[in-house]
Amino acid sequence: MKDIEFIDLKYVDLTGKLRHLTFPISYWEKVKKYGAGFDSSSLKGFKKTEKSDLVLLVDNNRTFIDPFYSDKTLSVFGNIYYPDRKTRYERDPRLILKKAIELVKKELKLDRILFLPELEFYVFSQVELTNSDTAQGYKIICDETEQIASGGYHQSPPNDLYSDQRNILVKMFQKCGIEVKYHHHEGGALAQMEIETVFTEASKSADDIIIAKYIIKNYFHKIGKFATFMPKPLKNKSGSGMHFHHILEKDGKSIFLGKKDQISQIGMNYINGILSHLESLCAFTNPTTNSYKRLTGGFETPKSASIGLADRTSAIRIPGYAKDQMPIEFRVSDATCNPYLTLSAILLAGLDGIRKKSNYLKPGQVPTSLQSAIYGLKNDQKYLTLDNIFPQELVDFWVDIKTKEDKEMQHTPHPLEYLHYLDM
Repeated sequence: MKDIEFIDLKYVDLTGKLRHLTFPISYWEKVKKYGAGFDSSSLKGFKKTEKSDLVLLVDNNRTFIDPFYSDKTLSVFGNIYYPDRKTRYERDPRLILKKAIELVKKELKLDRILFLPELEFYVFSQVELTNSDTAQGYKIICDETEQIASGGYHQSPPNDLYSDQRNILVKMFQKCGIEVKYHHHEGGALAQMEIETVFTEASKSADDIIIAKYIIKNYFHKIGKFATFMPKPLKNKSGSGMHFHHILEKDGKSIFLGKKDQISQIGMNYINGILSHLESLCAFTNPTTNSYKRLTGGFETPKSASIGLADRTSAIRIPGYAKDQMPIEFRVSDATCNPYLTLSAILLAGLDGIRKKSNYLKPGQVPTSLQSAIYGLKNDQKYLTLDNIFPQELVDFWVDIKTKEDKEMQHTPHPLEYLHYLDM
C-alpha cells in the first residue's frame, strides 16, 4: 500500500458495463471491513427503489494499480452482497460465473476451465453523433485510409499506424496482471486491430476482459482517439467479434482430446450442447441489435450452427494448428456481451449436452437478429436456470430489456430511409 492515495472499487452491472466508486486511502480499513453501500435501483435489472440497498465487499484476489489516475490509485474488484454482508446478491454477474464454474468442475471432475478471448476493436480519430427527434446519424474519421489498409490482416508499419500503441497497451496489461499472447492489425480497413490474451481460468479471464476494455478505451481517449468494440461500426467492412477458445482440463489433459487427435465423445456432446442451444445462447453472447449486423455472412463471420476443423464460417471451430490440445473456439460472440454471463451460459449449454449425450445432427444457422435470439431465450432457458445458476428473474429481465431495445431500433427512422424514401 506504499504511496497509494486512493482506492477505486470496481464492479460490473448486468449489461457488462464497468462501474466504480473511489475512496481516499484513509478510508481503506473501513472499506475492507464494512464494504460500501450503494443504490442498486440506479442500475438496470438490480433492485427496485423500495429495497435497493446493496453492499460491495472487496475481493482481494484481483487488485492492480490503475494506470489512468494522476494520483496513485489501487483498483480492486467488489462482490455484491445484501446489507447483511453475508449473503451474495444472486444477480451479481461474478457470482453467476463462480457458481457455473463450481457446478461444471464438480460434475465433470475437472481441474481447470480455461478460456482465451480474442479482443477485436477499431480505433477512430473522431466520432460525431447526432441523435434527436429530428436528426439521427454519425460521422467517423480515421487516420488510416482504406487504400493503405486494404488487405489489412497482419499489416506492418508504417501502414499499421498503431503498432507502437499496442505495445504500450500490452505493457499496461501486464502491469495489471493480464498476460498477452500477441497483438496485430486485423483484417478490417480503417484501423481494426486485435489483442489476444493467453489461456487462463474462467473467472480471471472474465475479469481480464473487463480490465482490458477499460485500458484500451482509456488509453486511446488519453491520446485523442476513440476505441470501439461495437461489432459492426462500418458498413461493408469487417466486424469485430470476441471469439472464445476454451479447454476443460481433467488430470492435466483436455477432455476434448480423443484418440488419434480426434475430438472425444464427451467433447462432441459438449459442442452439440452449445449448438443445440445456440439461438437462446446468442441472447447473452450477442446481446445488441448491432451484433447481428456482423453476423450476416462474409468477412469470416460464422453463419452455420456447426463444428468445423479450421473453418471460420462455423459457430464452433477446431483450430487446425492446435489439435494437440484440442481447444474449441466459439466464434459467434462479441465484446458487447457481459463476459461473466456469457462464459456461464456457454459452460451450462455444454454441460447440458454432456448430460443428455447430445447428438446434434442437423446443422442450423447462426441467428441473424436480436429478435430471433430473444425468441430463442423465451423458449429455451431451462439449461440456464435448472441448477439455480441464472436466477429466473434475471432471465425474465433480460428478455424484457432486449425486447424493448429491439423495438426501439425497429421504430426509429434510419438515415438510409431518408436517402431512399424522403422524396417519394
